[in-house]
Amino acid sequence: MSSKTNTFELFRYQILPIDRYLQGDFFNGVQNIEDLITQKNNLFEEALLGQGDFSNKRHKTIVKLLLRKDDFFLYRIAHNKTLHRETRDFKDETIDSWPSILVAIWNHPEKQYIAVQKRTTAFAKCETVTKLILEKLEPQLTHFHLRAIYEPLFEKQQFWTLLNQYRGKVKSVDFEIITPNMANISGTLPDDLKQFAKCTNSTRNHLKIQSEPDAALHLEEDNPALRGLVDYSSEGGGNISIKIDGIKKHHQTSRTVKEITLGDIELSGSAENIAAVLKELLK
Repeated sequence: MSSKTNTFELFRYQILPIDRYLQGDFFNGVQNIEDLITQKNNLFEEALLGQGDFSNKRHKTIVKLLLRKDDFFLYRIAHNKTLHRETRDFKDETIDSWPSILVAIWNHPEKQYIAVQKRTTAFAKCETVTKLILEKLEPQLTHFHLRAIYEPLFEKQQFWTLLNQYRGKVKSVDFEIITPNMANISGTLPDDLKQFAKCTNSTRNHLKIQSEPDAALHLEEDNPALRGLVDYSSEGGGNISIKIDGIKKHHQTSRTVKEITLGDIELSGSAENIAAVLKELLK
């Protein structure tokens, strides 16, 4: 495979009930919302295994399941590309190309990762792959009264570095938070905020802080509430948008996606070995 890289971008998906207050009209083995939340990963797996490919109107794909071991899935996904070239007899020639990438999905209730290999000859953006997968699962998840929402993971230190770099110039910070249902990453969020999000039946929530026009926000890393919001967001729980005085464009943490890298030997190994290395790096 030419032009391959060993780097994977990381995304977190959370599986949420579409309506926490839905009464009745469930399905076999699921009697209420509590049962639904308990079964969400099994239902996600059922939806995933029911897909032959992840194509849509814009992207034609071929998918091969390389490994399914417990709650870990390793795929190779090829993306149809059309290449144009000029031949030696001065003619134009069109060639079908199918560059491929590896994609890992870890469907453990406390993991819920999608790791996408970076290869721009296959997909310009790794996020496109994550979006294709979850959009393909959407109809069946909707049948199960569920929705999967994803966000990239990012290095939280980049947020604090940015604040220090523009100290005294930060005008607003907008936290877009996915309503949590993963206890292992949501422990840093205030309990009142988690409970409020759930009892209002929301899936995405915005918490925006903004200074007066002639002042700036005072943001310190030792502020426990702020640190908790940043920690949760960095683990794929949401996106942070920062407005800095004098800069028209907002800084988005979703643009700084966390990555992991495999060695050449590891990447060329068996599916079992690649999966084992990816799992270790994702822990």
